[in-house]
Amino acid sequence: MCRFAKWKEVVIRDKSVMVTINFFVAVLFAVPYLSAYAGHVEPSLISSRDFVRPGESFIAGLRFKLRNGWHVYWRNPGDAGIAPSLAWNLPLSWKAGPLEWPVPRRLESPPLTNYGYDNEVILPFNLVVPAEARTGARARLRAQADWLECRKTCVPGSAALELNVGIDDSSRERSADAAALAASLLTVPHPESEGYIKAAREGTRVILRVKGRHPLAEFFPTEAGVFENKRSPVSVSPIETEISLQQAPGVEMPERVEGVLVRPGFAPVQVSLPVRSGGTVMRFLMLAFAGGLLLNLMPCVFPVLTFKALGLLNRKGHHPAETRKEALYYAAGVVLSCEALAAALLVVRRAGGSLGWGVQLQSPWLVAVLAVLFIAAGLSLLGVFEFGARWIGVGSGISAREGRIGAFFSGVFAIVAAAPCTAPFMGAAIGWAVTRPAVETLAVFGALGLGAAAPYTCLSSWPALIRRLPRPGVWMLWLKRILSVPMFATSLWLVWVLWQLLAVPPISHDAVWRPWSPDAVAEARAAGKTVVVDFTAAWCLSCQVNERGALSAPAVRAALSRPGVSAFRADWTSRDKRIASELLKYGRDGVPLYVVHPGGGPAVLLPELLTPGLLLDALGAAPNIERRK
Repeated sequence: MCRFAKWKEVVIRDKSVMVTINFFVAVLFAVPYLSAYAGHVEPSLISSRDFVRPGESFIAGLRFKLRNGWHVYWRNPGDAGIAPSLAWNLPLSWKAGPLEWPVPRRLESPPLTNYGYDNEVILPFNLVVPAEARTGARARLRAQADWLECRKTCVPGSAALELNVGIDDSSRERSADAAALAASLLTVPHPESEGYIKAAREGTRVILRVKGRHPLAEFFPTEAGVFENKRSPVSVSPIETEISLQQAPGVEMPERVEGVLVRPGFAPVQVSLPVRSGGTVMRFLMLAFAGGLLLNLMPCVFPVLTFKALGLLNRKGHHPAETRKEALYYAAGVVLSCEALAAALLVVRRAGGSLGWGVQLQSPWLVAVLAVLFIAAGLSLLGVFEFGARWIGVGSGISAREGRIGAFFSGVFAIVAAAPCTAPFMGAAIGWAVTRPAVETLAVFGALGLGAAAPYTCLSSWPALIRRLPRPGVWMLWLKRILSVPMFATSLWLVWVLWQLLAVPPISHDAVWRPWSPDAVAEARAAGKTVVVDFTAAWCLSCQVNERGALSAPAVRAALSRPGVSAFRADWTSRDKRIASELLKYGRDGVPLYVVHPGGGPAVLLPELLTPGLLLDALGAAPNIERRK
């Protein structure tokens, strides 16, 4: 029989004053009727031992059995509620340890997010028998349990509980309760000690970086009111997972992050880490530089870089100082083009518009000009005319001044040509930069330009490396003819992009992908489905590679066709403010972007270069997908 006591404390952390008032009113109205309350929770104390030895410690637990739809709270209840507690009345010299807390569930009741347990939960704790305990006796361990039980309304509960254990020379297990306690202990987090989790501050967020791919990772903060309790976005790369924790309004950034990390297939981990406040800008500068380096390997830029290398072969006899100067002019063209794009982005952002990497290709005029330039570049490689002297800077027989100007504009052309491509690390770096002050935005775009210019600049700055290049010969003519193929292929692709921009959008007949809209995504998520969104564009070459590769893999299409999965394609080929706004929600300002919303789980952001394994990992772990046998 439950005996209800005065409710000692209620802590409400609510974003809405009205919700707070309603919560208190519900509790106040419940108090006069407590004597007639039949109870929705059955509390009890259980033990892993029937008999214990003097001086022994053993596991016991506070068990709650709840009626359907009712819940009790975790140690951090979230936006509202109180955690269960035990007040002991123990025999002399007996000791009881603190309650251990199994991993909770996130309980959504908009606008509130709480943490708690439903159905049944056991909160384990340790009991220590005094060494002087007398064998043959039975110990009566009494405790007062207090909790808050909630469904649509909340009722404070209290009960006087008792646990009896015998004291003997040998301990004996209480098998049923011992098994239940052992199962509960498996869900209690253990301390993280391997150093595979790091925490860093980025503005008003703390980013947890976890080694490995964990698309369904979740984090539960143990201290109330420090971070927002809503689901934290998860970003997955081939080597690590990032969980973004938003600082709660009106509180200071903590010096340490405390909480529980949950990853399907792994034991839960208790996290207690210092929050590194420095190095954020440097990290994104390094990401931007690495993205610029990798941009040279993208099909948009690689032919231009090859042009420059061929130009070095023709200039082997020139003075090294002049070659280095031309390399610096090329680097200046690349970096200044990136900075010009950053400046335009800042101006458009201040005016309330949207601009990001590659969106200039939403202009049919610019796409048409690029198509003509790539055709001219291909014809130049075939020797039809010397187009490269001024634009690509690889021609021979031009003056020193013309060579420097050509080098500068070839750097500009390289960045213009790079617009359809997004290299790894670029998306995260640029997405972060557009949310920062102007100085940091310009610095990140400058680092991107330095990375893009670095290979050719370094090659040109060391005469010893130039001397190792093969001598000019007939092979160069064949190489130029081979390189003309991607030039013409790119021009054909740009003509196709131009057609996509000018033509009426066709009605999609794809059985897997549906047209994206915020309402359609919200409807699918409300139905508990796993939602996959592909943010793409016809002018985004990286998007097209992923669509014809990873997203067209039979295993991926089969997974997207399963019951419980809805796949949407957000086509940003032409300007669409809704898509631009949605990209910004995920800290991105360009495509590609791949987002997976597991049913009831946080958003998972996949990397720009997609593989079937990455997407299948995110889908395979989703709890609501019916798998084919």
